[in-house]
Amino acid sequence: MMLSGGDYDRRCIIAIVVQQIHPVAHLPLVFGVLRRLEVATVIDRLILPHPAYVLSCGRGVEVLVFAILDGDHALYMVGKLLAERGMVALLQPGLRRASLHDYRLGHIVDTLFATNLHKVFSAVALKALEVYVIPMPWLHQDTTTIALYGAYEDAPP
Repeated sequence: MMLSGGDYDRRCIIAIVVQQIHPVAHLPLVFGVLRRLEVATVIDRLILPHPAYVLSCGRGVEVLVFAILDGDHALYMVGKLLAERGMVALLQPGLRRASLHDYRLGHIVDTLFATNLHKVFSAVALKALEVYVIPMPWLHQDTTTIALYGAYEDAPP
């Protein structure tokens, strides 16, 4: 590129070396929302990190959200998916793809259910209300599910 100015011509040469390219798609947007809501921190307050695991439950939930929103639900593929997207290093310092194995992710899901998934959801929902300053004239949250089944009098034979 040539720039002219005054009595001289100045050449500006910009060289950039690109070492890796990762198709990140929507993950940075989701990553920003999860971090702003402090989802991992909220969950890790409810489920204390186990010293034997590199990946905490809170970070594991972030990983699972990424995988689900990327369309891949197979737990054994999650580490590969995030490595291809260049997201592993952003999740947690020192985290390696090997720590995102299906056994650990399955253990995280089991731990969430054992802790009471409604309690976890409520904590994250309350954090979202706080972060986004959503006015609530009243707060009622019923996370129960009712399933009805059986024979009905007016049902066709």
